[in-house]
Amino acid sequence: MTIEHLSLLPLLLIAVLAVPLSWIDIREHRLPNSYTYPTLVFTVGCLSVVTVWTKQWQDLAAAISAGALTFFVGYLLARAGAIGMGDIKLLTSMHTALAWQHLMLPLISLSAGLLIATVYGLVGMVAGKFKPTSLIPLGPFLLIGFLGTSVLSVRAAIGVAWS
Repeated sequence: MTIEHLSLLPLLLIAVLAVPLSWIDIREHRLPNSYTYPTLVFTVGCLSVVTVWTKQWQDLAAAISAGALTFFVGYLLARAGAIGMGDIKLLTSMHTALAWQHLMLPLISLSAGLLIATVYGLVGMVAGKFKPTSLIPLGPFLLIGFLGTSVLSVRAAIGVAWS
């Protein structure tokens, strides 16, 4: 294990938190600050340590930029009532961690999570479980997209070939 592998720890932390965060979001329709803020601090901290050690400043700049863009756009969406701030803080951590690995990964993760949420919502409406105005917890779907994308990222980072 090298110092560069430290950049994978935020991915691991978010993966470990996926179950409790999903459970809370399903039950309470919120993602608590007690999870989202420390996750963001841990993510930026790990990536900063790797940057100081390896001098990969462009990777840190890309990761921080992706996180900042996610937060800014998400904040605007939250003000419009389209998404919750807990989702935005979680997405900020996820996108910061993923962008360190490759700038396209946050887009892939977000697209996958939103696609799965859309299918879930449509199936729920067809089955009569949801109305078009029903709110669904978005966190679990964002985390599923993140987990799938992280598997690709981790396999590439540690050099595991597809069999």
